[in-house]
Amino acid sequence: MIHKNPLQALFPAVTANLSLRAISILAKFALLAYLGRYTTLADLGTYGLLVTSLGLGVQLLGMEFYIFNTREILGCDEPERVILFRDQLVFHSLTYIVFLPGLSILFFTNTLPWELIVWFYILVVLEHLSLELSRLLTVLGRPVFANFIEFIRSASWVAIAITIGLQVPEYRSIETIMIFWMLGGLLSLFIGWKPLQQWDWSTTWKIRPRLDWMRNGVSVAIPFLISSVALMTIYFSDRFILKQFLGLEQVGLYTFHQSVAGLVYTAITTGVIGILYPKLVRAFLVGNMPQYTQELKNFAIIITSGSIVVGVFLILVFPFAADFMKDPRFLETRSTFLVLLLGCIIQNLSFIPHYDLYARSFDRDLMWATIFAAVVNIGLNVLLIPKFGILGAAWATTVAFLSLLVAKTVFARIRFKGTARAVDYGGKYQQNYSG
Repeated sequence: MIHKNPLQALFPAVTANLSLRAISILAKFALLAYLGRYTTLADLGTYGLLVTSLGLGVQLLGMEFYIFNTREILGCDEPERVILFRDQLVFHSLTYIVFLPGLSILFFTNTLPWELIVWFYILVVLEHLSLELSRLLTVLGRPVFANFIEFIRSASWVAIAITIGLQVPEYRSIETIMIFWMLGGLLSLFIGWKPLQQWDWSTTWKIRPRLDWMRNGVSVAIPFLISSVALMTIYFSDRFILKQFLGLEQVGLYTFHQSVAGLVYTAITTGVIGILYPKLVRAFLVGNMPQYTQELKNFAIIITSGSIVVGVFLILVFPFAADFMKDPRFLETRSTFLVLLLGCIIQNLSFIPHYDLYARSFDRDLMWATIFAAVVNIGLNVLLIPKFGILGAAWATTVAFLSLLVAKTVFARIRFKGTARAVDYGGKYQQNYSG
């Protein structure tokens, strides 16, 4: 019998995921180029702030609860999985009540124009539900299908929206983009729900929602929520600060550079990490430390090599993308893109100690590392943007990601020198190891 190398065994799934991500990346790139060429820099800036605000909204609605539920689902059979997912949906109905009204501050502070408020609320709900569904499918061992759902949500509609805008100039607007974005979100939910219809949902109506379980989940998820918000602060606070100091046009210019550079992050997180991290966590939970060590090694190799390959590709295509925009400022500020690309690659490398800490359940270490990096980012943005403009914002982001990598690595070395542990979740997974 011929035994495949672990990396060879992963190749088909990785290839399928990367193919879907490549198409999605091209679609997002096409949308960015379309907005940059056929609308104003101010419109592009508004789009950048919209994307950022939607991301923040999704984080608040989700509260990173999936991180707790993922570890729960990985350790139980299908009948219990139905109950777990039901309780997660009940939990999110509560987060909607709490957080949706508060998101109106984005409009009262003029961060977003009031004419987008209805579309914003529709999109933030659809984005959250579709994201939670794709996460569940990934955990259930269907990462390719999960990525397909992501493709439907984020990219399937782009070509239609662009075609209509090119043919009818009156539809070259942010509102038109949001309409098609909404349709993509609805379609992703419709298709993604199909596999879950095979579950026996009849039992869910016989068991009351477990509030104690939800509270336990919140206590686990809160550090990750804080970490996620802090991470978004690193990645997107510069757009809000740029708007305050320099206006929407500079936000639009920066959004282009950041979006192109961020593709190296998107490609790795959705094309690779979704496949690898469940195996990493599962190996630790069952106490197979040799397998865990090998999975972590594979994780590091693929993350590093993948980031370099995608990064080189983006450097090669950037001049053509900037030239397509027909505005010389995009190419003149190329240094901003290069600095941001370096920052995104460093961010990808930080996932290596990140998932080592996550698998072993040192969640608060991740929180403190990210808070530290966010504070560094905000401080540098305030200092550098007034003096250096968008290049200052780029350096603030890159230094912050370097701080994040260093902090996570330090925590990992301190925590795991000669020891390992798993946390007890409901008495099912508690194991201790030494050596």
